Amino acid sequence: MAICYENARIFTGDQQTADCFVVQDGTFAFVGSSCDAHTAFPDAMHVDLGGQFVCPGFNDSHMHLLELGCVLTQAQLNLCTNSLASVLEGVSDFAQTHPDESWVLGRGWNHDFFEDEARYPNRWDLDRVCPDRPCLITRACGHVAIANSAALAQASIDSSAKDVSGGCIQVDHNGKPTGILEENAIQLVSALIPPPDREGIKRRLLLAMDTVASYGITSVQSDDFCALETPFEEIISAYLELKAEGRLTVRVTEQCLLPTKEALERFLSMGYHSGWGDHLFRLGPLKLLADGSLGARTAYLHLPYSDAPDTRGIATYTQEDLDSLVLRAHLAGMQIAVHAIGDAAADCVIHAIEKAQLACPRSNARHGIVHAQILTQEQAKRIHALQMHAYIQSIFLDYDTQIVFPRLGERALDAYPAKTFQRMGISFSGGSDCPVEPCDVLKGIQCAVTRKSVSRLADAPYIPQEALTLQDALLSFTSWGAYASFEEQIKGRIAKGQLADFTVLGTDPFDVDPTFIHRIPVNQTYMAGTRVR
Repeated sequence: MAICYENARIFTGDQQTADCFVVQDGTFAFVGSSCDAHTAFPDAMHVDLGGQFVCPGFNDSHMHLLELGCVLTQAQLNLCTNSLASVLEGVSDFAQTHPDESWVLGRGWNHDFFEDEARYPNRWDLDRVCPDRPCLITRACGHVAIANSAALAQASIDSSAKDVSGGCIQVDHNGKPTGILEENAIQLVSALIPPPDREGIKRRLLLAMDTVASYGITSVQSDDFCALETPFEEIISAYLELKAEGRLTVRVTEQCLLPTKEALERFLSMGYHSGWGDHLFRLGPLKLLADGSLGARTAYLHLPYSDAPDTRGIATYTQEDLDSLVLRAHLAGMQIAVHAIGDAAADCVIHAIEKAQLACPRSNARHGIVHAQILTQEQAKRIHALQMHAYIQSIFLDYDTQIVFPRLGERALDAYPAKTFQRMGISFSGGSDCPVEPCDVLKGIQCAVTRKSVSRLADAPYIPQEALTLQDALLSFTSWGAYASFEEQIKGRIAKGQLADFTVLGTDPFDVDPTFIHRIPVNQTYMAGTRVR
């Protein structure tokens, strides 16, 4: 049956003017005026949208859907991160209310918000509130975690423990591990956490999908393979079962985190590749991580941190190992997307892509750099020459604007580019990196337009010349996200023949003060013409 949605303020994603569209068989069959729609589809059912604003369904081009689902089953430490004491109380409350959990897990704390003690928690803090079970709490960024003594004992981490490649086990002045684990060292403990079975994985994905739909998101590009200590085949199977059961309420392009040559070879040997699947669930790029985060001071920099001159962060791969993985995936025809926040990490990624393209030139590969936060103009020129895509997170400005100058000093003036990419012709798309930040697209759009924190409105705009127009910010979360996954021909716009994914907002964002965009309600979310929220 054809359904005619009329009396709407429609942002089509191109230059077309429309107040009406018709959905038939899951796609847009018509976009234009109500009068013409009534003529073309006289038997259509009519839905009056009451003048509401409608835009293409939002596309979060980099997040962690399964990890979000896992976090929703753990201690929500983002809700109590105003102090170290509050975080520990949150861990204690969760432990007491979940006595049957073999591990006590939590995520979301951020020491930069602590009002009592501006430091990381440690094993002894956790031992006081959770002495009888292993406990692991992860910083909001996901690049630092704290283990209690029981967890360290299970992992055999003691004074004789050595740092792992691409990671750090912090110790005190006596050489005793403090429980603070950075980057690859986290896996020494997280690998011991019993993973859920397939039904448990599916439950977590359903929780996460309900959350993203509430923000108007109909497509995600999600890094899931290492969210749990389970083979990637299990993750793929869970998604395929949800699809067969008709329970996928968001389209998923999997950013395939395969951090070792062995994992990549197994993946390829099973016939998997970028583009495998369909428009409900498909495999996208090989995903790698070249460094950590700015907040945790593990982003890999050329020069030391301004507020921690003893460190330049952590490179999670040697250049040789990164080159090898990128070349193997490139030769296999895969798309590649590599997390790089620091400028030194960006150089490592650009070098690896350059080397692969020299060995085997490929046009329209759309290899990408995820985050691309700290870049020089010269690096941006190299990215443009390689026709790379940038997956950026404007929502990071809500928190990072208070730490970027202390962390980087004058280098902060080159950080978090957006308009520069546009001027240079570098394709980019918007995302949240959820659960690092909430997958709140409207909040991300506001940050992109204002270049200011949502929570600290008194702050001056951060490098205001990098601000996007509202139209471009919307495009970065719709059609430009579809471009990142080679799907621009079938989604991302309200246009005839495109998938009927759309979001209905309570207010036209073009009619409000930009500092209030984040307050606009998401009234309805539709995928393939079916309401999912």
